[in-house]
Amino acid sequence: MRTTLFTLVLAPLLAIAAPTGISNTPSRIVERAPSVVTPPPCVAMNPAPSVNETKARHDKFANAFLVKKNLTEAFEYIGASYKNHNPAAKDGPNSALDILGPVWPNAKITVLRTAFKDTQGWLNYRVSGMGEIVDRYRWEKGCIVEHWDQGEKFPSDTKK
Repeated sequence: MRTTLFTLVLAPLLAIAAPTGISNTPSRIVERAPSVVTPPPCVAMNPAPSVNETKARHDKFANAFLVKKNLTEAFEYIGASYKNHNPAAKDGPNSALDILGPVWPNAKITVLRTAFKDTQGWLNYRVSGMGEIVDRYRWEKGCIVEHWDQGEKFPSDTKK
């Protein structure tokens, strides 16, 4: 019975937590959120994608982050040198994942709008218990390399 329990329940979780082989950074399960696994960091694309290709990546990121609430999928777009301008978070993707991991899967999120222009993308949404948020991201070579969310305003000169 114990062998069957291990095979059916624990073995898949251990497989998820195992290193991916793609990066020297092993995946790890975030405390209190076993469904959130740190993916390998986004690798800069060479040649760099066009603005339209980067916008498509931004749209996929927004869908994974806000609609699917799949942090593992969303964080596949975040580079290892990610600079977070939020004073409560350290640089690098792990700090943001540690902050969001425990609350994001159960948060009630209402998407208000998204936009992309040149190398910058914006997400405007409402989270239960947190209020309205505007996130701004800078993309470089297909990866998110910077993030701002303190006092950000949604730009008036962008299309939805």
